[in-house]
Amino acid sequence: MFSSESFSIRHSFAVAALFSASTFLAPGAVGQESSGHASGPQSPSELRVFDPSLIDKSIDPCENFYLYSCNGWFKRNPLPPDQTAYGRFTELHEFNRLHLKQILEAAASAQPDSRSPNEQKIGDEYASCNDTATIDKLGLQPLQPELDRIAGLKSIGDLPAELAHLHQIGVNAFFGIGSGQNFADASQVIMFYSAGGLGLPERDYYTRSDSKSVEQRKQYVDHVHKIFVLAGEPDAQSAKDADTVLALETRLAKASLTVTEQRDPQNLNHPSDVATFAKKLTHFSLPEYTAAAKAPEAGKINETEPKFFVEFNAMLADTPLDQFKTYLRWHLIHTYAGISLPGAFDKENWNFYSHILNGAEQQQERWKRCTSRIDYELMDALGQAYVAKYFPPEEKQSALNMTVAIEQAMAKDIDSLDWMSAETKTRAKEKLHTVMNKIGYPDKWRDYSKLEIVRGDFQGNQERAHEFEFARDLAKIGKPVDKGEWVISPPTVDAYYDPQQNNINFPAGILQPPFYSDKEDAAANYGDMGSTIGHELTHGFDDEGRQFDKDGNLRNWWTKADEQKFNERAQCMVKQYDAIEAVPGVHLNGKLTLGENLADLGGLWLAWLAWLDKAEAAHIDMNAKIDGYTPDQRFWVAYAQQWCTQTRPEQLRTQAQTNEHAPDEYRTNSVLQDLPEFAQSFSCKKTARMVSANPCRVW
Repeated sequence: MFSSESFSIRHSFAVAALFSASTFLAPGAVGQESSGHASGPQSPSELRVFDPSLIDKSIDPCENFYLYSCNGWFKRNPLPPDQTAYGRFTELHEFNRLHLKQILEAAASAQPDSRSPNEQKIGDEYASCNDTATIDKLGLQPLQPELDRIAGLKSIGDLPAELAHLHQIGVNAFFGIGSGQNFADASQVIMFYSAGGLGLPERDYYTRSDSKSVEQRKQYVDHVHKIFVLAGEPDAQSAKDADTVLALETRLAKASLTVTEQRDPQNLNHPSDVATFAKKLTHFSLPEYTAAAKAPEAGKINETEPKFFVEFNAMLADTPLDQFKTYLRWHLIHTYAGISLPGAFDKENWNFYSHILNGAEQQQERWKRCTSRIDYELMDALGQAYVAKYFPPEEKQSALNMTVAIEQAMAKDIDSLDWMSAETKTRAKEKLHTVMNKIGYPDKWRDYSKLEIVRGDFQGNQERAHEFEFARDLAKIGKPVDKGEWVISPPTVDAYYDPQQNNINFPAGILQPPFYSDKEDAAANYGDMGSTIGHELTHGFDDEGRQFDKDGNLRNWWTKADEQKFNERAQCMVKQYDAIEAVPGVHLNGKLTLGENLADLGGLWLAWLAWLDKAEAAHIDMNAKIDGYTPDQRFWVAYAQQWCTQTRPEQLRTQAQTNEHAPDEYRTNSVLQDLPEFAQSFSCKKTARMVSANPCRVW
């Protein structure tokens, strides 16, 4: 997930492209931390899955269904100044964060001897994060030992050990390592070596030649310059060092895959072994690196981007050591500038990443960022407390029942496809029937007993949290795959499909209004949460997911003819979204968004089929109206209302260039234009804007 702050402690470098393309979260909410809204509901229980008060009847639903369904929400919810985007997902995220705040404040203020080990960790970390007086007083002092280590490098030969140390404390310098499932045999957990080391959102920010991109690179150099000045460097030296950072990162970027190329797992599949990889790095001692990182010193690896490591090796041969020191110093400070360092660093970090790149007008309150931080780095410790208080067992069973119903609908849908052969259908259903459903929270909670959290030592806590996660991740290598592990926390308003584990994951955080409620009728719930479930299920059969078999191996189980037919149908959607201009001069990238677009359309179709089955079984009167709308109309409106989102133009530009999700307007209108069943529900004429003359359809 994209975040404007640099505090990722998970080492999912190699599979990041797969996981990020599998998330369902509304793009307006990705990486964004929402603020409360005084004019909105005060609790999730006051939110509706189908809310007739949000509908604007002055708008023709056949001309713009998104505005028809959401205009009332837009009028009620102006975009907060601290947000780059604000929608239904961020609305619920904020409610969840208020719940987390209550848990954290209670843990922080409780008597030390009355707290459990997890309560001590989350409480003391929350108190430390909010203690800005101590953080400002200490200045760069907590980071000084790390700066001294970099300054003390004597030769290029010292880099392997130093890079290993920096990677352990979360600094994304040059490349990344982490565990991942072997693409050829998903039962094996091996080491992945992956490209990294960039300060801008993705590689094309360094290569695009349009005026806006050139301007953003200049603004980035200015940002790096200012950070170096804050760190105590003379102005002239800081300016020179900022140019050095851009030059080195540009070399790394040009050798990296594009965000679109990363979406194809074949481009990331380069099996090797430690010994062979070590021989390729003629100017870098891999044995010294692995020893210092406590990483496997032998065995299988995946070198995800060979071209990148060729360039990295060349840079070691022709780049002066002082330039490497400058680069490492920048990435060290950059990693912690967002919240761990004094206010001046925090403000400058926000100014570039949130304001300049994404349009935010105001920085969020400290407690909100601290709450989200702890939800991320101590996800199971905080999540366990959240689930105990806010997610009753019956809600888990209810969500599972809907999931099973939609899986049954997909089996019927596969049987009905007129373009797929019987052979491929059989294998598709074999994969479908082995999907693992994970609802609410993990069955086994993560053990944080080896992580030390010290009240008042926020910088130290951050480093130890990174080290803990780094070691925990590498410890997976050579062990059986833990399919019960989650990569997002229980309170998260999100969902995802894991292609190598072939499981769908729905955290407790999203299984509540405005996305699901046992107080609402089935039509609304299937249109909203049902489409979410169908979305994640379809990811197993999108342009990426379909390349993995039922066991999670990267293996082609399609006949050649069926594969060609799939690609032809998928190309229809590529062209459909390529034609959309997100902001003046910037079109969507149909290949980048293809997986999410396929999942949006396929997921909604599966939810519709499952809803029809349920309506028939329950003998629901399809002409009976609730709040003035028939069941099928409530289904479509509930789908659309989950996407109500206000987004700044700057954020739309960033999203169009970097994010695999299309903007929410098109996740509504473009999807519905491809479904004649929607047009029939609202009696739309064939010439209406919401009716496509050439609808796309795969699943």
